[in-house]
Parts: sequence; structure tokens; C-alpha cells
Amino acid sequence: MKVIDISRTIQADMEMYTGDTGPQITKVSGLDEGDSYNTSRITLGTHTGTHVDPPLHLIRDGAGIDRLPMNTLVGNARVLDLSSINRPIEAGDIGPLEAGEIILLKGGSDGSDGSEDLGDLGVSDVSADSGSSGDPGTSGGAYLTAACARYLVDIGIKTIGTDAISIGALDEEYEVHHTLLDARIVVIEGLEMPDVEAGDYFLVCLPLKIANGDGGPARAVLINEKK
Repeated sequence: MKVIDISRTIQADMEMYTGDTGPQITKVSGLDEGDSYNTSRITLGTHTGTHVDPPLHLIRDGAGIDRLPMNTLVGNARVLDLSSINRPIEAGDIGPLEAGEIILLKGGSDGSDGSEDLGDLGVSDVSADSGSSGDPGTSGGAYLTAACARYLVDIGIKTIGTDAISIGALDEEYEVHHTLLDARIVVIEGLEMPDVEAGDYFLVCLPLKIANGDGGPARAVLINEKK
């Protein structure tokens, strides 16, 4: 069995959605300073790094991150490699699907968070000001057109994930999100899959259980039981 981490590393200089502030990791106590333990404080947005969008992200009174059915985030999943396509993804690019599937899209870039070795963030002060911005539909990854989002709704898939910072193509981002979330399709954004091959896997994606959360940073892994 092979377990593949497909999550972005939380750090100050990671790619963020345009206008969002990067995470801040602040040392509270440290062994090097004579304390008995290392402790840090983390301040970050609900849509930082690899994260899950529940209906409440855009829909008033929609389900929050703490109310999502776990079978939308844990189960058999299929990775589609669309990395040869350097434009928004259309329905024809995805091909035939089945109702209830979990589909993960690997787009036209590596989805990298631009990470560098920053040492032990748990015992270091890291500024949030150095995070890089990602414009929806332009900064790499698999972005959907509104027509493609409607196709996914018509098929009745359960969950859609992407290595893009946001799933909607430029100028259609809001419509794409609304189309998917209105249909209660769970959206996973900010996956990291540069070395993941297309195929069938078992997905475990666990967002933080935030009461009435409009989103939740997540640790996501793929399990390949054949290796």
C-alpha cells in the first residue's frame, strides 16, 4: 500500500487567493529560549492551502464544514490528468463520469506552493506578509468553465477536487462555485499532485472541524492499495 500526501504545506510564503492574507506562525515558547516545550500560535484563513469549500461558502444557511457528510471526503476517487490542457477545462476534456464519483483534477501546472525549507516553523517567527497571490483562472492548475460545472451537476458527482487555488475559470469563478455548491457538490481546492498519476485511488481528505465553518484547511492523502 502506498500513501501519497496531496496537501500543500502551511507556511508564510505559500500561494494565497488574491486578497487573502497568508498564514502567520508565531512562536509562543521554545526549548532554545529555556522553556520546557515548543509551542506556536497559528493564524490563518479558512481557505488557506489545501482546503474544502462547503455550501456555506456561498449559500446562506448552507451546510458548514462541520456538517459535511464524511463520505464526500473519504472514499474511492479518480484522478484525471489534464496537465496537457492550458486553458479552462470543458466537459469534453473530462469525458464520461458516473453519478456519485469523487473526481480530482490534475491541471496544467504542478500546483506548487512555492515552498522552501524554512526550518522548524514551530519555533520560529514567520511573517504573513510574504505570501504570494494567485489569481483565479490564471495561476495554474485545473479551472472549470461554468458549462463544465453544469455538466458535473447533471452527472451527479459527489465531490470535485483541483490543484488550482480556486476551481472557477477567470470571469466565471463565482458562477462555477455557485453551480457546484447549489447542487451540494463538495469542492476541494489547492491540492498538490505533480507526481500523481491518473487512475483510481482511495481519498482521505479531513478538513478542520470548525463550527459553522465556511471552509476548512485540510490534510489530504491518496491511498494506492496496489503498490
